Amino acid sequence: MKGSLSWRRGLLVLPVVLVLCLAIYQAFTLLRSEVGRYQTELFLDHWQQETEASNSFVVDASELDIAINGVESAIRQMPENPALYVLKARVLERGRLSGIDTENHSELEAWQKAIVLRPSWPYSWSDYAQARSQYSLIDSEFEAALLRASELGPWEPRVLENGALFIPIEFSNYCITAQSREHRLNSRPASLQRLFQASQQQSTIFS
Repeated sequence: MKGSLSWRRGLLVLPVVLVLCLAIYQAFTLLRSEVGRYQTELFLDHWQQETEASNSFVVDASELDIAINGVESAIRQMPENPALYVLKARVLERGRLSGIDTENHSELEAWQKAIVLRPSWPYSWSDYAQARSQYSLIDSEFEAALLRASELGPWEPRVLENGALFIPIEFSNYCITAQSREHRLNSRPASLQRLFQASQQQSTIFS
């Protein structure tokens, strides 16, 4: 009788133990991700301070490797966090500005992943367009990204700034017709088509 009661109590306790183990695992995963994120942000803040002190400052390749490893470690723990891909893109941007891996388009891939995970965020579209321009990729995908950013955040400061820098005068005119805008968005390549469709689905969910 006592053995039967102990067995039943064990069954009642088992779900609680499993939930506690899952909570501990998730907390440990989050902690590891935060460590990598925090380390990378420290590097970005340090580089920004050095840049403000000297315009000739360039990022050391060894520091760049550490920062990239840190954010990639964070991504492995939290692969669905769009902010981590933005952070990775920022790190790769600093490397590009310092002449490191200038032919590597991993920066653009990081922006694309950030857009897929948070497609209704205008800054990711705007910064993605800016990054493409830095690689001299002034094409239909660049143009469509700028237009999407202006649709999602027409009054956001950085979106307006990038639009003023990159969008030709006729595109920045608020008299642009809906038909013309739709034609330009529909002319985007397949890679951006997928990002745009994800953005529309996300907007529908939150509308």
